[in-house]
Amino acid sequence: MISTRGEGARCVGDVLADIDPRLGLPQLTGFENHQGITHLGPTARPFARTVYGNGNGTGDGTEGAYNDTVFGTYMHGPVMARNPQIADLLLKLALDVNALPPTDDRWYEALRAERVAAASQPA
Repeated sequence: MISTRGEGARCVGDVLADIDPRLGLPQLTGFENHQGITHLGPTARPFARTVYGNGNGTGDGTEGAYNDTVFGTYMHGPVMARNPQIADLLLKLALDVNALPPTDDRWYEALRAERVAAASQPA
């Protein structure tokens, strides 16, 4: 369980965060635009810890939440495009499989490196 309420300063901009290591995913890159503060309940785990950005807005560095196969994040639209490993994880969970066929992801790796670099060097 989590609780969210709208308050505080508006959080707008790029986010870079380290995803919970138990999930085995690379850094999260995304864009946040919210004025919410989200507190995690006893069974929810932080999806990631912010390196740059506000995330859940609590000041503790958390971003998003997950519990079992339910995931939540403040990242907007391009979160799946910027982080296809998250999409792969959700597909594997939905299909109840351990692996997906390999793909040519060189284009994605170049785009991802660009976005991580941009988030690492905020204006």
